[in-house]
Amino acid sequence: MKNRASLERRLIYLFSLAVLLPLLLCIYIIDSQGLGWLEGFTLILFFLLPGGWVFYQSYKNIIDVLERVGLQLDSLGNEEYNSWHLAGYNGGQIEALRQDFDKLGRQLANKRLEYMHNESFLSEFIKELDLPILVLDHHQRIFSSNASFEALTNTSIHALIGKRPAGLGIAQNAGKWQLNQSARFGQRYEITHHIFKRSGRNYQLLVLFSVEERLRDNEKEVWQRLIRVLNHEVRNSLTPIYSMSQSLQEMKLAGPLNDQQKALEGNILQVIEQRAKQLLEFVDSYSAFSKLAPAELKNIAAYEVSQRLAAIFPRLKSELGSEMQVRADIGQLEQALINLIKNAFEASTNNTPVVISWQQHRQYTEIAVYDSGPGIGNLENLFVPFYSTKEQGSGIGLVLSRELIRNQGGELTLRNRHDGPGAVACIRLPR
Repeated sequence: MKNRASLERRLIYLFSLAVLLPLLLCIYIIDSQGLGWLEGFTLILFFLLPGGWVFYQSYKNIIDVLERVGLQLDSLGNEEYNSWHLAGYNGGQIEALRQDFDKLGRQLANKRLEYMHNESFLSEFIKELDLPILVLDHHQRIFSSNASFEALTNTSIHALIGKRPAGLGIAQNAGKWQLNQSARFGQRYEITHHIFKRSGRNYQLLVLFSVEERLRDNEKEVWQRLIRVLNHEVRNSLTPIYSMSQSLQEMKLAGPLNDQQKALEGNILQVIEQRAKQLLEFVDSYSAFSKLAPAELKNIAAYEVSQRLAAIFPRLKSELGSEMQVRADIGQLEQALINLIKNAFEASTNNTPVVISWQQHRQYTEIAVYDSGPGIGNLENLFVPFYSTKEQGSGIGLVLSRELIRNQGGELTLRNRHDGPGAVACIRLPR
């Protein structure tokens, strides 16, 4: 193994080289001039003694400066930012070095002050949190806790400091902190831990999350979402039913019905009956609210579906081939189409019609709903639950419509129109 080079060794090498050349010159002079040993020794001392003294002083000064620089670094490590161990030098490179040390000292002092402020802020922040929090030192003993943890254990911080968390029923298993059977906290908690450094040592932050409280929040959220879904779908169906009922009542109050009005009355009653029946089936399918009811696929006449949609949306324009059939669950398909058509009318401007197009392909049936609105600005978030671009939107309709179509083995996509302003919702159902 090679010896590592050191500054001292290099200085000795340089001195040896500086001495060797004058020594060779002295030997040459003694030999050429035939000087005796006394004259030769005197000559050698004359040349080498001053050089040796100069080297010794230089070597001593260099080592002294290095030792003082080491002391200066030790002072910085001990947070003594105002001391200076090279006061005997007030110019040249040492003065530049002093300025660098002053700058470094100021930076370290600022960093230390910043660290103290951050630590103080973190400590105060932990105290204000409602979550029970415990801080362990590098010996895994309790260093501090917040008021929430003290209230949970009904113990003051002074009684907790220095104790091991095992006494509270908190133990570490395979690197993960958890509550054991001896814990008496009144409810279940899940513990997450984070490691942070303090004074060069590892401390641990234990945060206790109530499992039961989280389950209650999730249960509440599920019920809220379910109610919002039901409210959205029921309103979408009851609003046109109410409108048609009002129209029928106004016709009867105006006098006896003619043949055309009687036919319209029968059509309205049939649509109301069918829509109410399908709405009841839809609500029943959500009684479990965990998943949609399985689709009952049947061959249905597209013309019948189109007629019922036209009765609900009089301004709806239908493009439909004769005797076209679709294999689908009629209730779920109509529910999805009502949502899409309603959105299309809300997006359209100047009372422009909404068009529904039915097309049969070899492997699938395509149903497209076209509007003439401004188009879709954020396609990526369309199917994000509870995301809506409308001020009063619930963000449910599109998500539910897609699930209704997928439940029948199909797919729902939305895109902006290429032939002009507006958007198109496209349903594809397998044949």
